[in-house]
Order: sequence, then structure tokens, then C-alpha cells
Amino acid sequence: MSAEQMTSLVQRKARSGREAHAARAMSLARALRLTAAKQGEKMMSLSLSALGVTRQTCSGDDLTSRLDETSLILLMDGPGTQVAAAVLDHVLVAGLIQQQTMGKVFVTPEGETPRANTSTDAALCAPFIEGLMRHAAPMPEEEADGILLKGYRFGVWAKTPRQAKLALDANDYQVIEITLDMAAGARVGKLSLILPEPRAPSAATEESEEGGSEAAPTATLGDTVLGLHAELTIALTRFKMPLQSVRALKVGEVLDLNLSSMAHALVIDANGRAISRGTLGQIDGKRALQVEQEQTRRYAEPRRRASDREGLDLPDVTAGIDVSPDQRSQHEPEDLGVPDVSDIDIFGDMDDLPELPDMEEAAEQADAQMERLKELEKEAAAGSRSQAG
Repeated sequence: MSAEQMTSLVQRKARSGREAHAARAMSLARALRLTAAKQGEKMMSLSLSALGVTRQTCSGDDLTSRLDETSLILLMDGPGTQVAAAVLDHVLVAGLIQQQTMGKVFVTPEGETPRANTSTDAALCAPFIEGLMRHAAPMPEEEADGILLKGYRFGVWAKTPRQAKLALDANDYQVIEITLDMAAGARVGKLSLILPEPRAPSAATEESEEGGSEAAPTATLGDTVLGLHAELTIALTRFKMPLQSVRALKVGEVLDLNLSSMAHALVIDANGRAISRGTLGQIDGKRALQVEQEQTRRYAEPRRRASDREGLDLPDVTAGIDVSPDQRSQHEPEDLGVPDVSDIDIFGDMDDLPELPDMEEAAEQADAQMERLKELEKEAAAGSRSQAG
């Protein structure tokens, strides 16, 4: 056997080995095929098979052509702030809803007009998409393929392609199109997964992961607050001036501000309202404002504690009153002209009071009196009727 024949034989064996390995390897396309069939049977008892899986790279600016008005667009929240999209054509949406509501997928009629999608359609289709991506993510042998699908869950339904385009703000995307056969050919729909390219971890993230819990923050809250940029609008004074006079102002004219001190500067908000006041000056050659604390806010909160009494200027009513004999004698009734009524008998001689009748006898007397009053009323009524006749 010549060298050329030996090389050709080795190449054929290597090729057959690679093909056998490729057939056994779990690629992203194969993972999606198997997962789609399993999830269709598990979640909806639907016979579902993937007829084909294609994968393309697309830039964010070219996504408009892949977002159709008649398709159901589900935005998926991913790791960090990444947003993906699942686009289901109207044939696939109708099949999934028929299976879940009526237990059967009907054959697509000729000339079927796509209807408008609703939030109910999104709620019925979103669990299948979540299950497909979640269970297919750990299956591919290539780690990058698994990361592409990992960590996504349903976020919101995009009513229009424009809303979806605004949410999909990544630079590059992987577009995976899956052609799904439902109920042995009753319907054939298409699912498109628009997945952003995974972001590479930053150096700071890698260092924090390596350091674990021992990594300390580089800046405190105080440093962050002091580093914020704040703009203050300061007004030294305010006065009214006719618009005609303002228009007549010329370069070089001087306005009398009637200002003798910088201690009454006003801090103005964006609406022109004075929110505080202070003294305008400078520190280290830079303009500075010493803001005064408003006194009206000092007692904005109720002050009920014993520790708050020092600043309230209130008398102490908890301590006992120690009155000396001299002070007590100054307030005796004799000194104030008040007669002594301690020996007056306000009840008199209780023995002179008549005996009270028994309670039962008193009740009988009262009933008899009421009977007499009723008889008198009847006689008066009879007399009035006879006079009228």
C-alpha cells in the first residue's frame, strides 16, 4: 500500500470517528430538539417535534425584520440587565392555546387570518418558553451554548415590535429559529429565540469572585455622597421690574440691588421657589454657602420623652409640693374671708321626716291612680261626641 493510499485510509477513519462523535455529542440544536419534545409532552400532553433548528448571528440594528406584527413577542429577563425575546408565529400560538384549552390541536384551515394577540396568549405560552430554555441550558457540551440559554424567565409581553426593539438594546444577538411540528403534522409553527451575546465578566467581578467574601468595598457611602455633583442656584435678593424697563437696559447700566449683606442669600429650586437661606462667602478661593437650619422644623416631631423637657421651657409638675407653715397660713379660710362651714348641718333633723310607704303599696296606689285617669279621659271623649251629635 502506497503512502497516499495509507493517508487516505487514515483520513477516512478519522472522518468517520468525528461523525460518530458528532452524532453522540449534545449540541445546542439537539438539546433544543429533545427539550421541546419533552416539555410539550410533560406540560401539555402535546406531541411536539422539532423539524429543524437554525442559528444565525445578528446585530441589534437588524432585528426589525425579525419582529412581525402578527407574532407573539415575549420579552425574557436574563442575567444582570440582559433582555432576550421569544417570537412565536400565529400558527404556533394557536396550536399551543388549542391544546391547553380544548385538549386538541386542529388542522390549520386554508387562508387563516391571524388574530390580534392578547395578554392571555402570552400567559399561556410563556411557561413553555421558560421550561424550554431552563431545561435545555445545562445540556450542551459547549459551555458557551449553555450560557446563551441560562438564567432567562418571562418578563413582559411586548404588544408591538417597536416596544420589543426598545427593550433589546444589546449590540449583537444569536437568533435561533426552531420549526415545530404539532400533533403529527396538524400544525407547523416557528419559534425564534433572540438571545444577546453573553457579556464577558469584568476585571472587578473576577477579582471579587476570587477574593470571595473577604473583598472589601473600595468606597463608602459617605465617599459616594461627597462625590456627587450638586448645582445650587443662589439669589442674593429679589425685586420687581417692569418688562419695558428690562427691555430698555443697556450694557454698562447698574442696578441698585439694595443689598448691604451677604447673610440673606436664598437657595432656589428648579421651579424658582426658595427652599432655604444662608450666608454667601468663600472657602479656599471657592464660592461657598453656609445654609441656615430652619427653626420651624425644630419641633416638627412630637416631643413627649422626658429627655426632651430641657428645651421646652415647661414647669416641672412631677415633683412634690413642699409648702411651709408660713405659706400655708397665708391661704387659710379666715384670711381669705371665707366662713367656716365645717359645723353646719346641711341635712337637718332626720327624725322629723314622715315615714315612707312600702314599695308594693306605692305601686298599687300608682296603678289605681292611672285607672282613674283613664276613666276620666273616656268620659271626656264621650261628652265631646254627644255635643257634636
